[in-house]
Amino acid sequence: MTIDEIEDTLLVISEKLNDEQPAINAFTKLYKSYSKFLCSVISRGLKNSGIYDEQILNTVINNTFYKIYDNPLIFSFPANATGDRFFKAWLATVAKNELKRLLEEYYGKSIYLENVKEEPIIESEEISDDIFKSVNLKTMDEALNLLSERDRHILLTLYMYYDEGKKTPSDVLKTLSEMYNTTNVNIRKIKERSEKKIKDYFTKNTQLKPLKND
Repeated sequence: MTIDEIEDTLLVISEKLNDEQPAINAFTKLYKSYSKFLCSVISRGLKNSGIYDEQILNTVINNTFYKIYDNPLIFSFPANATGDRFFKAWLATVAKNELKRLLEEYYGKSIYLENVKEEPIIESEEISDDIFKSVNLKTMDEALNLLSERDRHILLTLYMYYDEGKKTPSDVLKTLSEMYNTTNVNIRKIKERSEKKIKDYFTKNTQLKPLKND
């Protein structure tokens, strides 16, 4: 994306309370443009740490983008910026700090990452781009907390790789199946069961429209 496109996108996201659907569309575009870049950055960080944890990888990516959605104007380009390299550098810094925090929390492992400055910790449940289609993130957080850690991770991972009109990549299903010692069929059943719990929670606790049935 160009500097103008990124700035316009962040501005639209910042107006989410006034006009939510354009903000969701802008966020989704940003996510699809830079999620693969972040995946590469975090994969290298995990490799350098001697750990490869798919759940941490997904959580770091989701938390980094959640920070943008929550406070999009936290980033601004310097006056001499050309291209999107400053934005990528900022994304990488936020993601590396989140990776460092999670590795220390889950593994008690401190790692050295180049050019990392301290960033505020994101105290939020990881949320994927499709889940942002909910009109109430607080209610969605509450609903997600009803799920077990395994079911929540499976659901968020599948949403992360969601692409309308396409099937979930087979390697994603394979990874989840191996991680939780189950089958692809059971992974899909877990997703369906988790979605039903979330929809039921929305129906019971709010007047908001829950996630759309597939």
